[in-house]
Amino acid sequence: MSSIHLRHCSTMPMSHVCLRRRLSSSSSSFSNCTSPPSPPWSPHAAFAAATERVRARTLSPEDAHHLFDVLFQQATPVPERSLDGFLAALSRATPSEACGDGPALALTLFNRVCREEAGMQVVPPTIFTYGILMNCCCRERRPDLGLAFFGRILKAGLKTNLITANTVLKCLYCAKHTDEAVDMLLHRMSDLGCVPDDFSYNTVLHGFFKEGKIGKACNLFHEMMLQGFVPDVVTYNLIIEALCKARAMDNAELFLRQMVDNVVPPDKVTYTSMIHGYSTLGRWKEATKMFREMTSRGLIPNIVTWSSFMDSLCKHGKSKEAAEIFFSMAGKGHKPNIVS
Repeated sequence: MSSIHLRHCSTMPMSHVCLRRRLSSSSSSFSNCTSPPSPPWSPHAAFAAATERVRARTLSPEDAHHLFDVLFQQATPVPERSLDGFLAALSRATPSEACGDGPALALTLFNRVCREEAGMQVVPPTIFTYGILMNCCCRERRPDLGLAFFGRILKAGLKTNLITANTVLKCLYCAKHTDEAVDMLLHRMSDLGCVPDDFSYNTVLHGFFKEGKIGKACNLFHEMMLQGFVPDVVTYNLIIEALCKARAMDNAELFLRQMVDNVVPPDKVTYTSMIHGYSTLGRWKEATKMFREMTSRGLIPNIVTWSSFMDSLCKHGKSKEAAEIFFSMAGKGHKPNIVS
C-alpha cells in the first residue's frame, strides 16, 4: 500500500475503517456464494449459434476451427442434426469478408473429424451428411472426391435416398462421365431403391448438352417419355436452348410445338432462346413471329429478349424498327444496357 493511501486511511476514524473492511469482506463472500456456476458446454447450442453466424456471414474459418477444438475436448457427442445443419449452411454460404469459401471449409472440418483421435465426439456420418459433402465437392469442382464419398456410403451400407442419388448424378455430370450417369439413371438407381424424377433426367440431359452430345440427349428425352415421365418447362428449355445454340431451329420449333401440345406453357426463357436462335441465323421474320407469340401469351420480354430481337432487325437493315423498340423499352419499364 502506498504512503499516500496509508496517510488517507490514518485520517479516517478507526470505526469507519473497520466498517469498510467488514463490508468489503461481506461483499466478496456474497459474490462468491451467489455467482452462478458456468453452464455445461452444449454441442447443440454451440453449433446452432455457429450456424446462425454462417448465415449472417460473420463466422470466420478461425472461429469454426476453434469450435471443433472445443468439441474434441468434450465428452458430449454432437447430435447429427446439429453437425449436418452447420455443414449444410457452410455448403450454401456465399463468399464474404469473414469466410471466402464455405464449401471448402466444410470439407476441411469434416476431414478433421475423420483424422482426430477424439472423433467419437461426433456421431458417425449419415446419408444426409454425405449428401451435403458431395454437394460441396461439386461446388469446389472436385466431383471425383464426391464420388469417393459415394463409395463410403456404399461401404457403410447406408440406404441411399433420391436426393443422394441425384447428387451422384450431379457429380458424374460435373466429372463429364455422362455415359456412367445414364447407367446410374436407368439401372443403378432402381437397384438402390430410388425412382428417378424430373430432376434426375434434367441433370443428365444438361450433362449431354454441356458436352455437345445433342443426339444422345434427344434419345434420353424419348426414353424419359417412354418411362412415363412428362417433361416440365425446365426439360423443354434445356433441349430448346441447346438446339438453338446448335442452329437446329427447325428441331427447336418442333419441340416448342410439342411443348404447347403437352400443355406445358412456354416461358420467357423458351422464347428468348428461340428469338436469339433465329436472330443468330438472320431469320428476322421468324424472330418477329416468336416475339409476337411471346407477348400474346402475356409474357413481358426481358432485356436479353429485347436485345436479341433488335440485333436481328439491325442485321437485316431494319434499324428504324430496332430504334422504335429501343425507345419503347423505357416506356415498358426496361432500362437499356450497353448491349442494347
